[in-house]
Amino acid sequence: MAFGVEIKTPPRLFLLFGALTPLLFLGSWWLPCAPLGYWFLRRVFALLPTTASIAATKAREQEALFFLAALSGSLKSGLSLLPALATISQLLTSSLKRDIDRIYSLLLLGAEPNQAWAPLFSDPQLAQLSRALASAQLEGRSLLVVVERVSTDCYEKTLKRSRERVKSLSVKLALPVGLCFLPSFLIGGIGPIVYSFFSSLQIF
Repeated sequence: MAFGVEIKTPPRLFLLFGALTPLLFLGSWWLPCAPLGYWFLRRVFALLPTTASIAATKAREQEALFFLAALSGSLKSGLSLLPALATISQLLTSSLKRDIDRIYSLLLLGAEPNQAWAPLFSDPQLAQLSRALASAQLEGRSLLVVVERVSTDCYEKTLKRSRERVKSLSVKLALPVGLCFLPSFLIGGIGPIVYSFFSSLQIF
């Protein structure tokens, strides 16, 4: 299971309005700084995950768990590693399919296990499996035992990571919400206080 915050990139008019809002509080001297404010807002929202990137990440994470279960089942049924990879790859649709196809091709060509499984060495879910399988192939150990052991660890880590993502939702939501309320806070909260203070000094 994967969790994410779906944030769509705001329209340019919204960013422009956000960059010009401080004019109401800070005065016309902010106008030269407005382009910098616009650039800053664009950079902030560019760092936030998009709907497409979240969907792609979710799909890969879900298929990684499916890959573990399917590989374990295939090896239990008596298939060797290469036929199992070829069969499972046909059922994948995410970016994981490309990595599995590459691994299959390298193993078929006789590449070293460490080289063949390298495409998954940086995968957050399957890195442990790929390294363990490469080591088992080099040492001649049972691949099924390795897959079953690593699968249990992977499921536990995925569950833990999902819980951590749920806890971090408030932090991810605070940034865009804070940016939306910052201008109104400055104008409606700080503005009257500053104005009252300087009015008491008879500056205005």
